[in-house]
Amino acid sequence: MKRIFIILLLLSPYSWADSVTPKDTVVNWVNVRAEAVSGSDVPILDHLHKNTQATLLESVSRYYKVQLNNGTVGFVSKTWTRVIPDEPSTIKVATFNIQTFGETKAGKPEVMEELASIIRKYDLVAIQEIKNKSGVVPTQFLTEINSTGDQYAFVISERGGREPNDQSSQEQYAYYFDTSTIMVLEDVGLFDDSEDDFFQREPYVVRFGSTKGNLKFVLVTIHTKPEEAVAEIKALHNVLEWAEERFPGEEDFIALGDFNAGCDYASPSDLANFKITTDYHWIVPDDADTNFSTNTACAYDRIVVTEDVLEDYSGEWGVDASVTDKKVSDHFPVWFELKVNQDN
Repeated sequence: MKRIFIILLLLSPYSWADSVTPKDTVVNWVNVRAEAVSGSDVPILDHLHKNTQATLLESVSRYYKVQLNNGTVGFVSKTWTRVIPDEPSTIKVATFNIQTFGETKAGKPEVMEELASIIRKYDLVAIQEIKNKSGVVPTQFLTEINSTGDQYAFVISERGGREPNDQSSQEQYAYYFDTSTIMVLEDVGLFDDSEDDFFQREPYVVRFGSTKGNLKFVLVTIHTKPEEAVAEIKALHNVLEWAEERFPGEEDFIALGDFNAGCDYASPSDLANFKITTDYHWIVPDDADTNFSTNTACAYDRIVVTEDVLEDYSGEWGVDASVTDKKVSDHFPVWFELKVNQDN
């Protein structure tokens, strides 16, 4: 079924959910014809009445092939009708550790092309492990993403690892997002970790909203130090508590990224009694395999949400195993889907 759907999309610029309605100049109705041709000898199957809609099936020359609510399938003239694009009812949010994302990797066209194709699957992607002091790679990557005509943008953090004892492993985070579905409401920046120094690389906090619907949410992304994964995962609760105080009217908070929450770094028993485990919902389970290696199956990359996010969660999540080579990344992206019209 999925393959058939993809083929139809290639044949027509319209999706199955788009609708057709008579133009404002129509007085009563538009004829629904049995064939996509004019002439009095073509049977009229039914009428598409003013202020009603039919499902768009296909665009054919001067006609739209439509299906009425009663099941009738026929053709209506483009002269007297217009398309109403379907607005997205869900968005996909992903996290992806691109692994040492700097000028060396950016200098490989086939790698950049594959990375860009992965990003374009999602409305919003949290990226970890950007290592590029010159700052040119994130913009170069955006150009590659938009080379197909898409309109993505990104926000990027300062270099994480600001405390003196953390500066040996500095990285940046970024959020790439489709501007047709996502907007930035506030770029908070890196979490202030100066008092407790919980993290090797401070989490990056940004509040987003959907351009359609009424969904708003705060994202917190992190790449933990593997050897300190348990302690850093535990401390994510502190960051989320701080974020809730920072945005008192917000209910949806999401922590996502490379937690290193698996295998030798952090087992389920290591995390069992922490608030980040007991007070939040883990979308990506412990038995997921988010690393590229064929020798081990580790759920390093996670998505953790507050209770209220479950009202927006469609129930769909996944591990995107489309990464073809370790030179692209040693991680798979993980994603989940949110409904944009659930928030009050």
